[in-house]
Amino acid sequence: MAKDAVIGKTILEVQGLKKFFPIKAGLFKKVVGQVKAVNDVSFFLREGETLGLVGESGCGKTTTGRCIPRLIEPTAGSVKYHYGGKMVELTNLDPEELKGVRQEIQVIFQDPFSSLNPRMTVGDIIGEPLKVNKVCGPKERDDRVRELLRRVNLTTDMINRYPHEFSGGQRQRISVARALSLNTKVIICDESVSALDVSVQAQILNMLKELQSQLGLSYLFIAHDLNVVEHISHRVAVMYLGRIVEMGETNPLYQNPRHPYTEALLSAIPTGDPLMRKKRIHLEGSVPDSSNPPPGCNFHPRC
Repeated sequence: MAKDAVIGKTILEVQGLKKFFPIKAGLFKKVVGQVKAVNDVSFFLREGETLGLVGESGCGKTTTGRCIPRLIEPTAGSVKYHYGGKMVELTNLDPEELKGVRQEIQVIFQDPFSSLNPRMTVGDIIGEPLKVNKVCGPKERDDRVRELLRRVNLTTDMINRYPHEFSGGQRQRISVARALSLNTKVIICDESVSALDVSVQAQILNMLKELQSQLGLSYLFIAHDLNVVEHISHRVAVMYLGRIVEMGETNPLYQNPRHPYTEALLSAIPTGDPLMRKKRIHLEGSVPDSSNPPPGCNFHPRC
């Protein structure tokens, strides 16, 4: 297992982030409500740190991750990133300025097969960000692609093959290599190992930790598997119905959860010992409608 990278100053700061999707009805598609997918989320991420963002499907994890580099435009809130020696407000940048920031903030998606162009070779996929941003010429680009393949433990003779010729784990390694092709400092890992078998998951996680140690990367690691998050994260934020309900250092949070939702999530983690009897917390009721969340703590109707 890789040594942890040295954790430095704050590189990303999110304050009061909101993303509401309009509900339209009727002949004229009049807006009759809002789905509050992300509702007042705040957190920070430091250099060389991994922040795990966990919660059940539909809680707003992926939307939060995509609002940061403005793949989805946030409704409200502040996203500040340390760029060019100062904290820059990403929500105020024009498209040209945002293009420069996106060279440093990359996203790895859940399904590597659908996020890789099937008509492009591996060399073209990894080298495309270098070509689009006019970072270097063809010879330097080819050298950089080969270096990145070696970094993610793939051989350079794979450079002219297509995505369908690889396994799921190899495709995800290609996605990681593409994310690293520019001057990357922050990677948003959106369920990046959930589609892989357990043994392959472990290999990818250890590779991510190794790369973090070597390059000082910061990860926002979005997942629903709490075992995976515990393995890779320095801190963990727990989301429920568009809000963060608990956040803290990984070990204290796992050993002594303060919020009843966190406690229920941790009780559902399966154990490797078939003889071990674990008390499971069964939550009453169902998740409230995100277009009409309950007042106060979102979890109180089920607490």
